[in-house]
Order: sequence, then structure tokens, then C-alpha cells
Amino acid sequence: MKKKVLAALLAASMTVTLGACSSSGGSSDGGSDGSSDGSGGGTFSGVSIEVDIEDSIQGSKETLDYFNKEVEAFCEETGAKIEVVQNGGDHENILKTRMASQDMPDMWITHGWASLRYSDFCEDLSGEEWTGRVDEAVKSVITDKDGKICTAPLTQWVYGVIYNADVMEDNGIDPQTFKSWDDLFAACETLKSNGITPCVIGGKNGGGLPGHMEQLNSFYSADGAPYEDRDALLDGSFDWTKNTQFLDMYAKIFDNGWLNDDIFTADTTTAQKYLGTGEYGFMLWGSPDTIATVKSYSPDANFGIIPVPAVEEGANAAYTVGEGTCFAISNSSENKDCCKAFLDYLLDKDHLTEYCEVNGGMPGLTDIKPENSETLKLYQTSVENAGDSLVYTNFFDREYLPSGMWNIMQETMSKLFNGDVGTAKDRVKEAAGYFQENYEALSEASAS
Repeated sequence: MKKKVLAALLAASMTVTLGACSSSGGSSDGGSDGSSDGSGGGTFSGVSIEVDIEDSIQGSKETLDYFNKEVEAFCEETGAKIEVVQNGGDHENILKTRMASQDMPDMWITHGWASLRYSDFCEDLSGEEWTGRVDEAVKSVITDKDGKICTAPLTQWVYGVIYNADVMEDNGIDPQTFKSWDDLFAACETLKSNGITPCVIGGKNGGGLPGHMEQLNSFYSADGAPYEDRDALLDGSFDWTKNTQFLDMYAKIFDNGWLNDDIFTADTTTAQKYLGTGEYGFMLWGSPDTIATVKSYSPDANFGIIPVPAVEEGANAAYTVGEGTCFAISNSSENKDCCKAFLDYLLDKDHLTEYCEVNGGMPGLTDIKPENSETLKLYQTSVENAGDSLVYTNFFDREYLPSGMWNIMQETMSKLFNGDVGTAKDRVKEAAGYFQENYEALSEASAS
């Protein structure tokens, strides 16, 4: 392995080497030309690979412990040595540095950027057996324009609208029947008239505010979007000051008093706790994983999820789908066979089922159905109810906005909401202008 760049980066990461102790059986010649089914003892004796991870694994002690157990078991069975590098929150910057140095690890978590950033460095996995079992929702996200499958999805992120099912039932509302935002707005009116705060946003930190702007896809990029203009979005010529429909909608939500009063002081955890109290109806940007977290705060409450409704009736609802725990293999690795065997081991049905149960993530393969995953069942129900009107999209900022826009998204929503109820409509122009100015500047910087 190439150590020069790694040595300079390890101040921000942690390395754990797990090897095979008293491994028995045959041995490899130290190269990568042997084959393995992931279970032959000693098949990869003398082979060492580096696997870089981040917070989708190490953010939870339970998940990290399970992953390390899987690594140890694989090493014990095959004779391989795996150097697990824990990059944590610095994962993205570390990998950018390593890309620039042409010094990628043997395997790494692609954290949403497999096809859009790492494609040139990824081994093509489209010939692997498990690709036939990849959920179609995430398959388009991990496949590049040339048809290369760039990463292996242990789990996927799925984002839509989550809600307190008890509140909905008590107020005679069935979100599973929503066909457009107008249906959701009618539900908000009913909730407000019955003393329930319709929607909750935790805007103090994290993705509470900018996350909602991922819903731009329903307006401007998803199949059937009423104002779709992907070419302009991709070449940086889209004019946000003339396409304010998304901001107009959120101004309406704010001005009708459908949001919690403490948007800027409530953090994500606070908003999640609010949703379980029975005093709030919807969280307009959330995932099955979010439901699992909310459930931990309010175990007796019931919840549901639906895709982001269509902007207009007759158009498509949309789930935003991204990479959860997804591993790529470097196309320059000298030990690709060992890496592929390790992937096969992680994607084994029993192993991946247990990983999803520990991690709480949505499986990336269709045959993984953890029996105790209530959130998976809720998601699958919503997909069935949506039928043919459902589309899947990548995260909007990753596909259509220049690098650096996340903080701009945060500030844009802050500008829209920074005032009294009833006045957000008057700030749409300012918010759109701010977004446009930075969109143009960052697009130009990206092109240079």
C-alpha cells in the first residue's frame, strides 16, 4: 500500500489492522490472481487490503463493533489482513486528497459520490452476482453514465415525508392517499384547525433546513417535474430568480403558520422528539432511519412515510435515494479478488440482514428483509401505495448543484423564514437572488 499520503492524513483518522490468527489451509502467492468464494480458509494468506470507513459505520458503536466482527471473521476464514482506516467526519476531505495523489485505498465508503465523483477510480462491479439483487431505487444512483456499477450498496438512504400516524388517524387523514402537495396542504389546514402544529423543522444545525431543498427535484429535475430543465441545471445556466416555485411553496407553508415557532432554536433531535408528542403532524424531510430514531424517543407512538408528493396532481411523487453504507473497490488495487471476496462476505444474505438490523439502515439488496424492521415495512407499504406514479432521484445538490452549495441552501432557507408569519412571500425574491448569485459564482469556479 502506498503510505506517503496516508501518513499525512492519519492525524485525522484511526487505523485498525485485523489479521487472520492461526489461519489454516492453503496460501496465496501474495498477488490477486486467485479466486475465492469468501469462505476458503487461507485463500488470501499474505494478502493485505486497506478499507476506509466513515460515520455510516463508526458513528454507532454497535455498527462499528458488528463491522469489526465481520472483518475478523473474514480474515480468520481466508487468511487475509484488513487494515480498517476510520476517517470519520474527515472522510470526504481525506479521499479528495488521495484522489489528487492517485493513491486511493483498496476499498472505501463512497458516501453518496460513487458515480458523480469516484467513477474514474472505481472498479466496474457490474459483472458481480449480487448486482442482480440491487434495489432499483439505488441502482441508478450507483451506476455511472457508461453503465459501470461503481459501488456495492449494503444500505441506502431513502428520504421523503414522515408523519405521526396516530395524529393522522385521530384527525381523519390518510397520507398514503396523497396525490399532490395540495392534499398535504389540506391536511395541514385540518391539523391547524384542530390545534395541532402541522409541520416541524429543526433548523438550528445539521441538515434541518438545507435538507428540505433536496425537494427541488420534484419541481425541476425528476421525471414528470412541471418545470423540468435538467440541461440548464447541469450547465449552470438555470435562473433561480425566474423559477421560484419551490421557494413560493415553502413561503406559503411558513405564512400559513404551519411550522413550529422555534425553527431556528430547535435542533434535529428536538424536532424528532416533537414529532412523537402527538402535537405535531409532519416532518417534511425524513427517512425510515429518522422514524427509527423518533421511535426511540416515543416508543408507543406510530409513524409512517410517503414520498415527496407531486407538485401537481397527475405528476410523479419522488423518493430521494442515496448511498448509505456502500463500498467501492479501487481499479488500481493490486488485490481486487480479495476485495471482491470481502464484498461477497458482507453482502451474504445472513450477514447483511444482521448488519441492517444492527445499523437500522434500509437494505440495498432486494432479498434482505430484516424481520424486525418496522421501518422497512412502512417504506415498502408506501412504495406499493404510490404505484406507477413513483420515481426515484439522486440528492439534488449532488447531481445538479456546484460544490459548496450546502451552506448556501442553509442560508437561503434561513432568509426565507427569518421574519414574522405572513411575510415570507415578501422574502422570496431576496432568497432566490442570494441563491442565484452563489449558484453562478460556484458554477463558474467549478468550470475553471
